[in-house]
Amino acid sequence: MMEFCQASIILYTELTSAENCLQWKSMGKNKLQHFAELKTFPNVIEPAVYPHTSRGVGVNWSERFGNQNPITLELACGKGEYALALARLFPKRNFIGVDIKGARLWRGAKTALEENLTNVAFLRIQIENLEHYFRLPPPSRRGQGVVGHNLNSQNIPPTAKLSPIITTVWIVFPDPFPRKRQANKRLTSPRFLAMYKKILAPGGAIHLKTDDLNLFNYSVETAIAEGWKIKEIINNIYALPKLNPLLAIKTFYENKHLREGKQIHYLKAAR
Repeated sequence: MMEFCQASIILYTELTSAENCLQWKSMGKNKLQHFAELKTFPNVIEPAVYPHTSRGVGVNWSERFGNQNPITLELACGKGEYALALARLFPKRNFIGVDIKGARLWRGAKTALEENLTNVAFLRIQIENLEHYFRLPPPSRRGQGVVGHNLNSQNIPPTAKLSPIITTVWIVFPDPFPRKRQANKRLTSPRFLAMYKKILAPGGAIHLKTDDLNLFNYSVETAIAEGWKIKEIINNIYALPKLNPLLAIKTFYENKHLREGKQIHYLKAAR
């Protein structure tokens, strides 16, 4: 009887391992398929597809969207849940989700295509390189910008070619990088705040939502120290009697944090 039980356990273990192996192979295959499909999406820019952008040449977003509407960024956007929700709410604004993880961007970009949301796009880059994509370069000798965009287009005022074009930046549940030696990686650290000032139009603002109180306090203190104007600070947004619709948008991670009983904090700071 003992030998039978041991044999059964071994067989179960082998079957389970085989099932796990098949699942991992399937997941890997799906991810590769998503990466390949991502390169064909018209609403996604990847440096591997647009090699000029990897060398720090700006993208002509006015021509890409076909208008000069204000642009909002969602940084470390994952599946772009916030960018998509905002795009649905504000069809006269443009939204760009920024992340390096292609598998997550694939989901957001595909949803935008399925819903015909033409006012949202996705940029697959490291956020450290953000400023290279949002200050339009001067025309080259041929008058061409990135991937054939004409920077001398008649419908784009000359002042728009070199000026910051971003009005809002959303940072929604970023990695808090809790260790002190990781502080420079936080998306509200001095080096990132300095970069946001370069791309934000005058009066432009950053919005932070986080469940991490240490990151929240750090962000408030750092923004003040770096000369940002604090417009709004809310500890525990769901304690408010009436919640701003922009803050009521819930991502996968926010729902997860709320189920765990965590509070959500919000900061708005203007340059």
